[in-house]
Amino acid sequence: MNKLSINFENCYGINKLEYEFDSEESGSSKGVYSIYAPNGFMKSSFARAFEDVQFGKLSRDIVFPERETKREIIIDAENIEPESIFVIKPYSESYSSEKTSLLLVNEELKKKYDIALKEIEQKKAGLIKSLKEQSGIKSRTVSVESILCKSFEKSEKDLSDLFSELLELTDDFSHFSGIKYGDIFNDKVIKFLESGDLSKELEDYIQTYDTLIEKSPVLTREFNHQNAVIISKSLKDTGFFGAEHTVNLTLPTGKHEVSSQEKLTQLIKEEQDKVITDPDLLKKFTAIDKKLSNAETKKFREYITDHKDLLPELKEYRKFEKKLWIAYLQKQPEFLREFVATYQTNKQLIIDITQVAKDEQTIWQSVVSTFNKRFNVPFNLTIENQDDVILQSASPTIAFEFDDGREKRDINKTDLMDVLSQGERRALYILNLLFEIEVRLRHTTPTLFIVDDIADSFDYKNKYSIVEYLKVIAETSYFKVIFLTHNFDFHRTICGRIGIYGNKRLFTIKSDSRIKFTQEKYQRDVLNHWKTQLHIDMKCVLACIPFARNLSEYCGNTGEYNLLTALLHLKPNTDDLRISDLQTIYQNVFTDKSNVELPAPQNLITEQLMQVSEAIVAEASDEAQLEDKIVLSIAIRLEAEKFMIRKINDQGFVNDIRTNQTQKLYERFCNDFGDEQESIIALDQVNLMTPENIHLNSFMYEPILDMSAIHLYKLFNDVKALNTSGNDND
Repeated sequence: MNKLSINFENCYGINKLEYEFDSEESGSSKGVYSIYAPNGFMKSSFARAFEDVQFGKLSRDIVFPERETKREIIIDAENIEPESIFVIKPYSESYSSEKTSLLLVNEELKKKYDIALKEIEQKKAGLIKSLKEQSGIKSRTVSVESILCKSFEKSEKDLSDLFSELLELTDDFSHFSGIKYGDIFNDKVIKFLESGDLSKELEDYIQTYDTLIEKSPVLTREFNHQNAVIISKSLKDTGFFGAEHTVNLTLPTGKHEVSSQEKLTQLIKEEQDKVITDPDLLKKFTAIDKKLSNAETKKFREYITDHKDLLPELKEYRKFEKKLWIAYLQKQPEFLREFVATYQTNKQLIIDITQVAKDEQTIWQSVVSTFNKRFNVPFNLTIENQDDVILQSASPTIAFEFDDGREKRDINKTDLMDVLSQGERRALYILNLLFEIEVRLRHTTPTLFIVDDIADSFDYKNKYSIVEYLKVIAETSYFKVIFLTHNFDFHRTICGRIGIYGNKRLFTIKSDSRIKFTQEKYQRDVLNHWKTQLHIDMKCVLACIPFARNLSEYCGNTGEYNLLTALLHLKPNTDDLRISDLQTIYQNVFTDKSNVELPAPQNLITEQLMQVSEAIVAEASDEAQLEDKIVLSIAIRLEAEKFMIRKINDQGFVNDIRTNQTQKLYERFCNDFGDEQESIIALDQVNLMTPENIHLNSFMYEPILDMSAIHLYKLFNDVKALNTSGNDND
């Protein structure tokens, strides 16, 4: 990932922007860019265009949607892939990394868990398939597992343990295995049975049935048709008849010897048929049949008509439902036995792995721990379902613990956001970003990061903490980074900490038709650059006046301070000061330039100031440098004061001003000449635009960088015109 070319047209306010980034490291400069862009130039629009590619969206111009948009992002001669872009916005309260769970996975644990689970699932699949075939359940919306667990009032997660319990049952219900579950149990029939509409008729039928059974010479309530069939089958399965044993049944006619399972089954069936066809019992069944005459229970009615012997089971239909499932399992017991054996073998292994997973210290904790050391926030994060995340690829459930210094309390995210300060909310956002970055680090994912003012609004401690994280990104070989910021102090900090110099350190220039990136002129420090140019560049000579004034004030050099103040405010001696006076001061203040010789030492400073300013305005470059803007600001201030002092015409008032001279002159002018609105508007602009520029120091000169030079060109001409106009009127 070396060459990155962009070509944007009509993208969120960017009229046109073309540039080729060379991300290959060269010399001491890393393959990382930092772009300073004053507010409103293009920063957020640039990031948004990349974010659109990241999420597969089209870009457009919001204000002028009819304009044709071009968005080309080419990396190493190929269109950039969405997954290789990660845009970091200044803040997003709702953001959370979708890859957090990847930081919680211990691959070795998961591998062991997956093997154990796979063995269990394979056996379970065979068992469920058998149950599905026997039960005849074909529903696409409800699984066999769900129906089975509901029948036994169990959770689906306890299904394996349920199978283990059912294997231990000794009661034999296999004779019910031929019944299809849906013939007896469906929503309509269950609803009918639960309503109680059938209860009286069913009770009458069962009482009559039990009476007839008791009168049977063969059957009893205990030795009924169902139990008799079980015994018959058991005798056959154990080889009883094969060993030429016989069974004697006591009948009214005496002992009756039965020598085969077939004869025993036939005898039992004949006796059961006598009971079922009894006229009184049939009458009771008719009452039941009438209750089942609606369309919803038609299938159930038809089935019961042919299987009247099941009616007694319906008295406790929930128990019968369980018997039916047990019957299916007992019909093909090998599936159940194999599953339970596999489950019991792997169950303890899974328990042990799960416990280790719960206690596992993963990369996630490492990220949180590092974050907590660097940021001062009143909350801690934990994962409530860490074992599920590690072993079952579940989404992590993040819990928050709030700590106010006196007490700790669990809190949900919504309430947490309500009590956090804006800075603490932004810190939580940073933490979520770190999870995403850590995943990309861990998986060595080549990524282009577009970092949009991530440290904006943070205090300096946290800002430097963020810089340390960004330094890790910048020093990772498979990561490439473009930093975007409107904060020159942050731009300077990030460049210095990471080592971004030369053509990787850019300024943004904006005109009506296009945006351009140009290499920053001041690579390390503005004042140091100007000092190297003092002997040849009059702009730098004049631009150093505010710096030298500040240093003189800090060092207690009152004489030098007052003289330099006379170059920023109109004083009695302002027009008499020469370049040679500046040279003496600079040699004293800038000790590393004690032998410096300034150009044109005999020239008056105010004359040089006006000449240089007029040349700057005449060129009207949209790439005006910092020294151009400072020189213009000084000239504008002096011209404005010159106009106001002449108009006020009260030298005693001017002499009594000790501080804030321009503002006090302006207030007096407004009071004396309130009807001169055009002049007041121009002078108001002077107060708004020039103070910070003239009183800047070496630590903070962002305001003047943000200001468009076009505004200063116009203001210079407007204020100069006031003096020209005033002289004409005089």
